Amino acid sequence: MDSSGKGAPLPRHGSNPDLTVIDDENARVKEFKDPTTIVVVGASGDLAHKKTFPALFSLYYHGLLPQRFHIVGYARKQLDLEGWRSNILLNLGCRVLDQKDCATKMEEFIERLSYMSGQYDSAADFAKLDAYLEDLEDGQPTGRLFYLAIPPNVFGAAMGSIKASAIAKNAWTRVVVEKPFGRDTESYMELRDQCAEHFQEEQLYRIDHYVGKEVVQNMVVLRFANFIFEQLWCKENIRDMHIIFEENFGTEGRAGYFDQFGIIRDIMQNHLLQVLAYLTMERPKSLHAADINRVKTKLLSEIMPLKARDFVVGQYEGYREEEGVPEGSVTPTFAACVMYINNQQWEGVPFFLTAGKNLHNRKAEVRVRFKKGHSMDFFPGEEVGNEIIIRIQPDEAVSLRVVNKVPGLAKDLAYTSLDLLYKDAFEKESKDIADAYERLILDAIHGEKSLFVHDEQLRISWELFTPALKELESKDSPVKPVLYTPGTKGPPEADDLRRIHRAMVEP
Repeated sequence: MDSSGKGAPLPRHGSNPDLTVIDDENARVKEFKDPTTIVVVGASGDLAHKKTFPALFSLYYHGLLPQRFHIVGYARKQLDLEGWRSNILLNLGCRVLDQKDCATKMEEFIERLSYMSGQYDSAADFAKLDAYLEDLEDGQPTGRLFYLAIPPNVFGAAMGSIKASAIAKNAWTRVVVEKPFGRDTESYMELRDQCAEHFQEEQLYRIDHYVGKEVVQNMVVLRFANFIFEQLWCKENIRDMHIIFEENFGTEGRAGYFDQFGIIRDIMQNHLLQVLAYLTMERPKSLHAADINRVKTKLLSEIMPLKARDFVVGQYEGYREEEGVPEGSVTPTFAACVMYINNQQWEGVPFFLTAGKNLHNRKAEVRVRFKKGHSMDFFPGEEVGNEIIIRIQPDEAVSLRVVNKVPGLAKDLAYTSLDLLYKDAFEKESKDIADAYERLILDAIHGEKSLFVHDEQLRISWELFTPALKELESKDSPVKPVLYTPGTKGPPEADDLRRIHRAMVEP
């Protein structure tokens, strides 16, 4: 306590360099004790209602929010507090294991929420918010986390207002922002400069929710905590890798928004590229955020430049008839891409990224395909040897494809799968896997940045994709979207791309 009895100032740093990506709550005792105010800017919108507040509730239910916390919604709409709370309540829920006292906990949580209206570009309105927060905080040094659930075109205005009128006193201030982070290099750099004008890089937490998924987090452990995999993880042993994202539905009423970006910007340039970085980065010096960011950034900078010829793009039949889609739109709803990494570990290995809507499956997975080696003596007709399949969603799993003798007097051989199914291996825990937003918000509260996207990573990723995107979107592009039937695998030309680059077609 200080002489006023209100408590000592909290550290003012925007991130906590002492934590690592695998620290649990036992390593974060101090962070649980730090008073924290969470301000959800854009609290009347879909993102806040469907993702942010449900994640905050789950953290509250599990006792993972700081001991002293406040949650305040801020948006432009003038809303009745009870009506706003009721709308949020509609989206709250408890996972399978979380049934005990669920309704009671929901009511407790809702009562902790307050709401203020104001403009995002008004320092005066944020000064009123600041006065309200100071009253809530009652003189205690309290960290403030601003979650910007708003479009990127108002990031700069909101950050300017926060910086001018609402930053924490004698404590840290952190700002969480959501994608899209621009649509090309130029727009990203403009957005970056707007953010940097008001906050330092260590205070900015750029969410890519895919990185917060349980299986993606496990990739670091799977690679570097298992000696057998680490030794095999190189061009001498691996034939190719596939990173696959498939949805069996279309734009679901978001066609107007989706058409502004397309599948490459929406999925491939961020989610799948981040997965690729975790799969192929070199071993970091430690699991601290700075060291992980360093090796991820280095890896991304080593990916060879992309051109239109490295892609196959498609559009499902009927897309142009959806509400909000301009006549004659050539926005891709499917894309397949091949990448190469120019370093000693991965030289010559093709990496295939595939993303699409309205396909025959809903899944996200990684397939690591090993070279045949001496197994050709057993299966001379096979093109690929062993394979590791990492299922991100649904039904999280890690599988290893191996050759076995079929039981019996005959000498028949067959490929079989050794499966680690999360629902079986972690029977209790798999029923209570946290949503990615829960993990990321918790890390932001604690100042742990390992799972957030650094500025340099985004700059490099846009510099990688922008030339190809401009070429694909030009009138004289050599690569045009191929129409495909909903419920299929997508354009067959994607298989041709894989064949050209010496990879076996998807089974």
